[in-house]
Amino acid sequence: MALLKDYATARAIASLWDGYQASLGEPPYLGRTKFGIRKQDGLDLAFIKGKNQLPVSLKASAFDAQAELRDGIGFSTIENSMPFFRESIMFTEKEEQDFATFSSLSSDRGADILQNIVKKPLDLIRGARVVPERMIWQLLAPADGVPKIHVVINGEAFDIEYMSASSAVDYKKSNFKEIKGDSQWKNSETATPLQDLIDIKKDFANETGYSLTRFTMNQETWAEVLAAEDTKKQVQGILAYQNGIRMDDAEVVRYLAGKGIEIEVYDKVYVDEEGKTQKFIPTGYVSCQSAGVYLGEFVYGTTPEERSGSLTDGTLSIVDTGIAVYTYSTNHPINTHCVVSEIGLPTYQGMDSVVCINVDAGATPSA
Repeated sequence: MALLKDYATARAIASLWDGYQASLGEPPYLGRTKFGIRKQDGLDLAFIKGKNQLPVSLKASAFDAQAELRDGIGFSTIENSMPFFRESIMFTEKEEQDFATFSSLSSDRGADILQNIVKKPLDLIRGARVVPERMIWQLLAPADGVPKIHVVINGEAFDIEYMSASSAVDYKKSNFKEIKGDSQWKNSETATPLQDLIDIKKDFANETGYSLTRFTMNQETWAEVLAAEDTKKQVQGILAYQNGIRMDDAEVVRYLAGKGIEIEVYDKVYVDEEGKTQKFIPTGYVSCQSAGVYLGEFVYGTTPEERSGSLTDGTLSIVDTGIAVYTYSTNHPINTHCVVSEIGLPTYQGMDSVVCINVDAGATPSA
């Protein structure tokens, strides 16, 4: 007789996950493609970020003189403790019975029941994969312009800071832009979104030397770009605009590409702790990243299950570099449990090269 505890091992679940990913056919999370990935031991995360300054010319010096020590140009060290995430599922005694009954059958109903039973741990892994993506976009598109990560632990909210309060003031001046009043992109008759993007790209390059290239927003924000009357005039020309010729999205993309601006429309969503559907990039925000700049990496720590889980009583596998899948069984009641856990936090060495734009400043952000 087939036993669920023998089938639902961590190794089997990891194998099922690989097949499940392939069957979903989903593209990878966009934020994860922008950051590297690394595994380390322990909970502490420290990274060194170079201060954002344009190159300063060397000072002239006399021969045989002591070289003058340069001050004010160096590095800042950012340290945080990585948060811990963990949830579990339990296969009930009824599911144990159903598994034993239908595993010996070849009927479609039996296959469906088995699939529903073993899919439960995969939903936990999918949830674990949301965590890094959610964190990355909190850094790349912060609502108030200051990169930080918001987590909720046992119902209590915490912010993981990436800079001091004084540094945040300076950071917002150069790396956070607000478009207000009649220029807000939601005001289609008066907004000039294309020129806003072009001007921000030009001004940031003049101020910092960074060339903003990739401009990421969700579909609702992109729709505001397309709806602006000025967009139609700039892309099609006044004559075509006056004649009411329809404008295609691709025309706007090509127009901006000619200005060195690559548009990324990213509309993936997730469900938060309160059960609400949220977009990774909130509506009304644009994240602008510079080409050729290393942004950072997502660093996984070692979870308690990975470090101390009993392999005598349970089984362990690691998926996606740092997500721990641990299974064990209890003798009374007779249940099989699966725990999925992760510890992780992104570094953000390239924060000085990123600009976040609130294109409807003063409006309430929507998910």
